[in-house]
Amino acid sequence: MTLKDKVYIKINATANITSFADIDPTHASIGCTGCHGGLSPVDASDDTSAYRAAHAGVSRDPSAIGEEGCSGGLCHGDIVRRNETSLHSNLWGEKAHVARRNGYATFESCPAEIQDGFSKDCSSCHTTCGQCHISRPNAAGGGFMENRLGYSHKFIRTPSEENVCTACHGSRVGDDWNANQERVPGNVPDAHNQNGFSCLDCHEEDFHGNGPSDAEYTSRYAVQDIPQCTNCHQGDHDDNAFHAEHWPNADASDGADLACFVCHSQQYNNCNTCHAGTWKSEYEADNSGEYRVYPQFKLGKNPYYGVADHPHTDAKWITVRHVPVSPDAFKNWNVDPWDIETMPDTRNMETWKYSSPHNIQRWTSRTLVDSTWQDSAGYTTGTCNDNCHMHGSFGPGTMQNVGIYLTDNDMLHDITNDNLSNEIEANALTSLGTQSGSCAVCH
Repeated sequence: MTLKDKVYIKINATANITSFADIDPTHASIGCTGCHGGLSPVDASDDTSAYRAAHAGVSRDPSAIGEEGCSGGLCHGDIVRRNETSLHSNLWGEKAHVARRNGYATFESCPAEIQDGFSKDCSSCHTTCGQCHISRPNAAGGGFMENRLGYSHKFIRTPSEENVCTACHGSRVGDDWNANQERVPGNVPDAHNQNGFSCLDCHEEDFHGNGPSDAEYTSRYAVQDIPQCTNCHQGDHDDNAFHAEHWPNADASDGADLACFVCHSQQYNNCNTCHAGTWKSEYEADNSGEYRVYPQFKLGKNPYYGVADHPHTDAKWITVRHVPVSPDAFKNWNVDPWDIETMPDTRNMETWKYSSPHNIQRWTSRTLVDSTWQDSAGYTTGTCNDNCHMHGSFGPGTMQNVGIYLTDNDMLHDITNDNLSNEIEANALTSLGTQSGSCAVCH
C-alpha cells in the first residue's frame, strides 16, 4: 500500500464530526485495526514511517474473508456463514449452466481449468459484505457510497438501490427499472418505480441466503420467497375480462395462461454473444468494447409449463430474452472450443429464456385495447385479438402481430443480422416454429 491509497474519512469540528465515532459509533468502538488489521498506536519519527508501520499487514477489504472479518467476535457470524453459501456469493445458477454447456453433470465435476476460469471471470463481478454495506461494489467502480461529511465509511444497513442493486444489475434490471434511453429508447420507468417503490419493497427474500441448501439452486427463480406479482395483485384476478381469461394458474381450461409480463411489459434489453471469447472485444463488429445490446420484445411458449416443482410453471406463454453463448465462450479458460452441433446437452439448452422484465406498465400496446379503455370500464370485443393474437377477426389465415412472437425466422434472420440457425433446435419448445399462416404454430 502506498500513500496514494490512503482512505480519507471526512471530519469537521464545526459540524460536530470530530472522529469516526461521530460517523458510526458502533463500528468505531472496534477501531480501524479491529477490522482491517495493522498496528495502532504507532511510534515513529515521521508521518511516512508511521503510515507504513501502521499499515503493515492491513487488509483493504476485511469482509473478503468473512470468518476473519464481519463474523469475528460477537458480530455477524450467522449472516456471514449463510452468505458464504448464498446464491449471490456463489452464482449457483451460472455454475450449473457452465457445467452443462461443457458436458458435466455438476460444476464440482468440471476440470480445474473450467473452475479456475469461472473464478477469475464470472466471480469477479460479485462482491463482499463491505462492498454492499460500506462502499460501492468493485464491479461498479468502487468508492464510498456517501463520500460526504458525516457519511464516508459509514456502515449502511440497507444497501443503496442506485449504488448497489442497479449498479450491479444494471444492463437488464437497472435499464428496465429506470428506462435508460440509450438502451431502451421510448420506455418509461417501471410503474412501481414511478410510485416510489424500491427493489426491497418486492424483494423480501434474504439476500444473505438460507445456508448450505442454497447450493441446490440451479436458477435464481428457484430462490425461496422470490417475489411474485400475485403477492400483491392476487385480488386483481377479476378486475376485467382479460385477467379472468388469462390469469396464470397452470390450468388452461379457463383460457390460455399468460405470464403477467406478456401483457404488462415494455421492450427490454437482449444481447448477442454473451461472455464469448475475449469478452467485450467480440460484442461489437468494430471492437469498440461496447456490449452488443438491443431492445426487443418477444413472446414464446414456456417449455416448463405444468412441470412440477419448476419455479415458473403456471404460465403457458412467457416473455423471452435472448441469452446466447458462443461455442468458443470458454477458450480463454484453456478449454478447446467445442462444436455446438456435437454436444447433445448444449443443443437442448434454450437460448431464448424466460425473462421477468422490471419495466412494468399498467397500460401497454397490449392492455390498451380500446381508445376508451383507460377512462372507462368498457372495451370493444375483438380488440384483444388485434393487439396480441397472431390471428384476428378476419380468420385464422390472417397473420398479425407476428413480430412479437418468437419463431424460427428470428434465428434465421436475427435483428443484429446474425444467422443463429444453430439455435433453432435448442429453442424448439419455446419457438412457434417457422412463420406461417398455419394454426399449428400456436396449437
